[in-house]
Amino acid sequence: MKNISRRDFLKYLGAGAWGLVVAPKLGKSGPLSRLARAGRGVLDGSFSSDVVQCYDENATSGSTINEAVVQVMMDASVKALTGLNDVGEAWKSLFPDITQSSVIGIKVCNGNSLIATHPAVVRSMIDGLVQMNVGGSNFLKNNIIIWEAHDSQLTQAGFTIYDGSDPDTARCFGTDHSGIGFDDTVTFNINGTSAHPSRILSQMSDYQINASTLRTHSLSVVTLGMKNHYGSVSAVQHTNNCNPALPALSQQIRDVITPNNIQKLHVVDGLFGLYSGGPGGSPNFNPKLLLMSRDPVACEAQGQTVINAERQAHGLGALDAAHITTAAQPPYSLGTTDVNLIELNTTVGVSESDALGDRDGVVSVMPQPMRDHATLTISLSHPARVRVDLVDMAGRVVADAYQGRLSAGRHQIDFRVQQPLASGAHFFRVRCGSTSRQHKVMVL
Repeated sequence: MKNISRRDFLKYLGAGAWGLVVAPKLGKSGPLSRLARAGRGVLDGSFSSDVVQCYDENATSGSTINEAVVQVMMDASVKALTGLNDVGEAWKSLFPDITQSSVIGIKVCNGNSLIATHPAVVRSMIDGLVQMNVGGSNFLKNNIIIWEAHDSQLTQAGFTIYDGSDPDTARCFGTDHSGIGFDDTVTFNINGTSAHPSRILSQMSDYQINASTLRTHSLSVVTLGMKNHYGSVSAVQHTNNCNPALPALSQQIRDVITPNNIQKLHVVDGLFGLYSGGPGGSPNFNPKLLLMSRDPVACEAQGQTVINAERQAHGLGALDAAHITTAAQPPYSLGTTDVNLIELNTTVGVSESDALGDRDGVVSVMPQPMRDHATLTISLSHPARVRVDLVDMAGRVVADAYQGRLSAGRHQIDFRVQQPLASGAHFFRVRCGSTSRQHKVMVL
C-alpha cells in the first residue's frame, strides 16, 4: 500500500470518516468516578476506567507503518479519551497546571529493537502536544524528552539522539547519556529492593507519558506499561513473575517522585505485537491498534486481553499476569481491572451518506444476559447496508449476526449461537461503511 502523505491526513478527520463506539459507562458522576477515570484505584467494582482502543486497517502495510494514518489514530484516541474535539485542548487537559517551562517525558520501550515503541507513534503524540496553547503560544517541542535506559536502545529503534536547544526539536537520550544518570537523592523501595530512578524521571520531567509495547514476556508474562518502567530505575526484581515488584515500582513512581502522580497517560503501541515467545524476537501478529488510558491497570488489562485473543486464535492458553490484579489491590491501588472499552475505527473510504447516524445502532438486546440466543432491536435513520457482529473485549469478531440492507426504522434480528461462547462481556457491533456502534451484552 502506498503511504499516505501527512498533508492528506486532515482529510480523514474532515470527512467524518472514523467510527466511534463507546461501551456503556458505569458510575460516571461524583468524585469517586473521577478518581476511577484517573486510575486512582476505586476497587469496589462499581466503577470502570476508560480505555480507548483504536484500530485502522491501513495503519500498516506489510512491515511499513503508514504514519499519516497513525496520526489520525492518535488524534482520534486523545479526543475520545478526554471528550474534547480540539486536539490541542484534549492533550492540554491531561496536564494540569502546565506552563511553557514544563517538561513532558515520553518513556518508550525499546528493549527489543524489532518490536519497540515506534518513532511514528511517538511523533504522532508530539504533533498533538505542540498543538497545546500554553500561555498564548504553542508548547515547545524542546520541552519534550523521548527517553529510555540507554542511548543505544533509542538509536536501534530508529530514534535520533539529541540534547541541544533548538525549540523546534524534541530532545532524545537515555539515562546513560552523558550528564544524565540515576538520581542518588531519591531511593525507591521496590518490594525490598532499593533502586534509584533516572534523573529524567525524577528531576527533569514534570509529567510523564508511558509509551509501551504489546508483547509476552518469559519472566513477567506480559510486557506492557508497568514492565516498561524496569528501564527507568537502577535495580529491578524478576522473581515470582515480577509480582509484586511491578506494581511496587509503579506505586513508588506515583508516591515518591514530586510532583505526585507524575504519570498522566498510558499508551500501548499495538501496531505489531508478540502473542508468544516474547520479549525477544520479531513480531508475530499485526493488531494495527493503539491503546490509550489514564489508568495504568485498565490499560494493562486490555493489552493482555488483546494478546489473549490472538493466543486463542492459535490454540494457546490465556495468560493471566498476576501483577495486573495485584496492582489494582491495596496497598498499591494503582487503578482498576474493570475496563470501559471505547473502540475507535478510523478506517476511511466512506461517504457521509453511508455512515451511521448518532442514534443509529442496537437499541436493545433481549434477554440480557444471554446464553445461546438473543433478539436485537436495531434502529436506522436512513436505508443502509449494515453488518452486525458479536465481538469480544479485544474487538475480535466471534460470531456473525446479520449482513444485508435495511430500510429506515426499527428492525428485530434473531441471533443464535452456532458455537460455544466464552462467558463475560461482549458487544453487538453494527457497522455501516467504516462507522460503527456497539451495545454491551453479558454472555453466560
